[in-house]
Amino acid sequence: MRCSLGLLVGCLFLANAFGVEPDSDLAAQLQLERRQTAERRIVQASQIIEADNLEDKQLAEAFRARGVARSHLLQYAEALTDFTRAVELDPLNPQYYEERAITHLKLREFDAASVDLDMALGLDRDRAIGHREKGRVAFYRQDFGQAAREFAMALRASDDAAVVYGAVWLHMAIGRGGLEGEAPLATIDSQLDPRQWPAPVIKMYLGQLEPHEAVAAASNPNPRTALMQQCEALFYAGQEYLIRNQPSDARTSFEAAVRTGVTEFLEYDWSVRELELMAAKP
Repeated sequence: MRCSLGLLVGCLFLANAFGVEPDSDLAAQLQLERRQTAERRIVQASQIIEADNLEDKQLAEAFRARGVARSHLLQYAEALTDFTRAVELDPLNPQYYEERAITHLKLREFDAASVDLDMALGLDRDRAIGHREKGRVAFYRQDFGQAAREFAMALRASDDAAVVYGAVWLHMAIGRGGLEGEAPLATIDSQLDPRQWPAPVIKMYLGQLEPHEAVAAASNPNPRTALMQQCEALFYAGQEYLIRNQPSDARTSFEAAVRTGVTEFLEYDWSVRELELMAAKP
């Protein structure tokens, strides 16, 4: 008898004292804490903005901070307004164009996101985040060839943990598009401590773990960290299921990722987008 991903992962979470079920009371409490933190940051940034005693660059950073907090609360229209003010006050800062592009992406305003990312890369052509987000724009549009090219450029410009995720995204684009080539996952795996996150995701994409095993391995003694890692693991498991042409399991995984409520993680909105695309299919 074949278990569904949701049932199997639920059993694994229950068996692991360091797991956090997305629908549990603990997860709800953690999500509430995250919302309250974002709300406090909005109030703090608003007070700084309304004091009206900052230089333009300092004021731009206050608008950026408020925009980030509003985005975490899914207040995307309001966040977009804040990022636009940041751009107006400090138009040579590529980070502000990237932040606004990410918000355009969440609003599914793909052309506007692309324009802002072109501006960011025009100011600094080697920005890994700029190429990463251009890759996500393409991936959201299911243009996996373009996504792979952008992720490859992001990978070359990355360092530290960003290298690991850059390789993961490149692997996803290659797999989803049925493209030639491969990401340097084996090299990264050889350098990672197997207990280090996201080593289980790498091992899953190398065929050494099943998706439900990678999700179970997202546990952590800190429940807040566990919830964040589970959001990531569920999303990446969903991508693996799509590569394997198992859309039902993928849907279950993406739905669970969204239920974690880790709205500040790109894997959260990326899961939402995959669910949108699935719903649009006849």
